[in-house]
Amino acid sequence: MNKRKKHVIEKTHELFIEKGYHATSIQEILDHSGISKGSFYNYFPSKADLFKAVFKLMLDETKEKMDKIVIGEDISDVNVFIEQVVLTMGVNRHNKLQQLLDDVIVSHDPDLIKFIKDFKFMFLKWVHGRFLNILPEDKQAYSFDCAIIFMGIMQNFLQTSKMLREKISDKQIAKYGMDRVMNILEDISREGIRLFTPDHVNKLFPEGDNEDSFDNELSFTTLGLRKEIEKVFAKDESRRDTYLKLLYFIQEELMNKEEPRAFLIESALSSLKRCAEINSTPYFEKYYKILTKMDYNVIE
Repeated sequence: MNKRKKHVIEKTHELFIEKGYHATSIQEILDHSGISKGSFYNYFPSKADLFKAVFKLMLDETKEKMDKIVIGEDISDVNVFIEQVVLTMGVNRHNKLQQLLDDVIVSHDPDLIKFIKDFKFMFLKWVHGRFLNILPEDKQAYSFDCAIIFMGIMQNFLQTSKMLREKISDKQIAKYGMDRVMNILEDISREGIRLFTPDHVNKLFPEGDNEDSFDNELSFTTLGLRKEIEKVFAKDESRRDTYLKLLYFIQEELMNKEEPRAFLIESALSSLKRCAEINSTPYFEKYYKILTKMDYNVIE
């Protein structure tokens, strides 16, 4: 992204947090970011388009922080998921996200309203994807119902605690919500009850548009390879730590969606490939194939 354009987005973000969407005028944006009106409209056809850019940047930065939480961790660990949720809650509060969304909804701008609704479904999609990581395979058929229940619990408990001015921590609410969902899961899976099927999920999130499926595959394979490395080098701490650091480095680089440094990824991957104990494992073969599908010139 153009540095000047990103500067305008970041400065506008500051104004939106301070004053809200409607109360922030274009002239204030020009003054605060130090650009001319001509430059502004060259970057953004309207204030609504600028709002979308601010929102997308905020989401990208949040996702990067959330992704870093799982580096080197077991993605099926409920506590890792809770930590990601708590981080999201904190970021949303800092950005006054709910007030900002409410401000935009009353604008009666159909395009912006659709944008906000799409965002809400996008977060549901993320929660559903993480539930697929967490739930045992025999209960994944109930993952979408569980994701909806979890989001409902979170939203209503946050709103109620705010109205009552009760000091309940984000972690308490997230853990409480997750514990309740896991109990409900046992009940509905035992009785075979669900309101939404995979067909409903595919209708909301067409497979062709679902990048999460690829991310999940990479995450599972990375986790499997990590466990293989830990097992193979259980008695050789030095080599184990060296190869795990390479694996974590690749994972962190891949999470930098804008500019992952391909040559460094290739170098680290090459080091892993040269290790006979690692490259002979099925997890490494699968891991290597996944990376070759990406836009990197993987060393052969």
